[in-house]
Amino acid sequence: MDELNRLRSLSARVGSDPLLVQAAGGNTSLKADGVMWIKASGTWLKDAEARDIFVPVGHAALMAALAADDPRCEACTDFVRTDLNATGLRPSIETTVHALMPQRVVVHVHCVNTIAWAIRSDGEARLAERLAGFNWAWVPYARPGLMLAGAISARMRAGVDVLVLGNHGLVVAGNSVEAAEALLDQ
Repeated sequence: MDELNRLRSLSARVGSDPLLVQAAGGNTSLKADGVMWIKASGTWLKDAEARDIFVPVGHAALMAALAADDPRCEACTDFVRTDLNATGLRPSIETTVHALMPQRVVVHVHCVNTIAWAIRSDGEARLAERLAGFNWAWVPYARPGLMLAGAISARMRAGVDVLVLGNHGLVVAGNSVEAAEALLDQ
């Protein structure tokens, strides 16, 4: 899949930039043909071109389970497409965050500059000035996993393609790898 290879390249570039990703933090995903390919737990984005770091998750099944408030969504292991997961990778704790974004490509980074704004008590107001013109949402801090997915659901509205996660990081999304990368650069 050519677009997955482009996501691998973007992931490796992003993962090699310590201003965007520290250690194994951050994750990327691509939704294609009913499968969401997401960075696996315990892998590093910078390794995306050198080794297999993406785990396939059945997107529709995961979305149905999220809508039903199914506790299996916490680990997401029950939604892994084992027929496509030869290496036995496990999904990221933030799989549900990626699943909720309607765009095909999602990039989540723990950007130093974004976190510096996102930890401020006036962060949301100050970012509103700086992000004027972007279709973005502020998401107050929530523990990664289902709590964060719930906080995002509460703040989502049509067209949002940038999330600033309080005390956590930045999420950008687009319908292609190139669109997500361009938004991240902006």
